[in-house]
Amino acid sequence: MTETTENVVITIPDKTSFTFHDSTTTASEGEEFVVGHFRELTVKISGSSTSRELKFFSIDENGEKTELGATNKTDFQLGTGTLNTNENWDIDIAGLYKIVVELISVNGGDVTVKGIAVS
Repeated sequence: MTETTENVVITIPDKTSFTFHDSTTTASEGEEFVVGHFRELTVKISGSSTSRELKFFSIDENGEKTELGATNKTDFQLGTGTLNTNENWDIDIAGLYKIVVELISVNGGDVTVKGIAVS
C-alpha cells in the first residue's frame, strides 16, 4: 500500500499476525505459517509454564524441516530455540516457504507463541 504526500510516495509495509500456539499444554508442532511475500517475523513467547523448550524451523515445499536461526531482541543472542518465556525473537524469513515454532516440551502450565510478519 502506498500513500502520496506532496508528490512523495511512501511505501507502508504489509503486516499480519499469526498464532503458532495458543495456551498449549502439551508438546506439539503447532500451526504452520506460510511465508508468502513476508520478509521478517517477530515471535513472542509467553505463558504460565514453569519450563518449556521451543525450536524454530523452516519447512520447504517437500515438507522437510530445517532448524532456523533467530535473534533474541533482548540480548541479541542467536539461537535455534529457547527454554525461556516472555521473550521476543526476530527471524529473517525472506525466501522461505513455511515457518513452525515447535513446542518440544512443556511443564506446569501453558505456552502461547504468536508472531507478527512484515513485508
